[in-house]
Amino acid sequence: MMGRFLHYFVRLLRVATGFILAIAVGAAIVLLLDLNRGRVPEPLAGGVMVGFLTFQAARFMWPLLMVEFVAEAMRWRSLTFHLGVGLLGAVATLVFAWAQASSEPPDPILGAEQAITVTKVIVALAAGLAGGFVYWLVAGRSAGLTQIERTSP
Repeated sequence: MMGRFLHYFVRLLRVATGFILAIAVGAAIVLLLDLNRGRVPEPLAGGVMVGFLTFQAARFMWPLLMVEFVAEAMRWRSLTFHLGVGLLGAVATLVFAWAQASSEPPDPILGAEQAITVTKVIVALAAGLAGGFVYWLVAGRSAGLTQIERTSP
């Protein structure tokens, strides 16, 4: 009995860890390729920014965590499925950014940009794919596996 409880607890931790790591990888990609214009930030500042972006994204992306729990329960281990979930998160982020954008054109004097550009779409899709891949590596490829039953010889 305790073995089964421990197994499910470890699976729950793997799902949560995979979700947080996937969001952190996506946040790091967005930070490096979009927010920082390809320049590598100082390690401490970059770590703080990735942590902040991960926290903000986790607050917004919790429905994807529910999808991953369903995938765990249904034993869906397909890399394609998890990459699709990552892309779904990227598209949801782009739709949210588009919905929150101002109707006024951006002011070039202030250095403002459009809410959605080709670069931002490519970076968001790359971050979603990378996040889906990291989740699959951590928890997705072993989704729904049961513990190995040991028998006495």
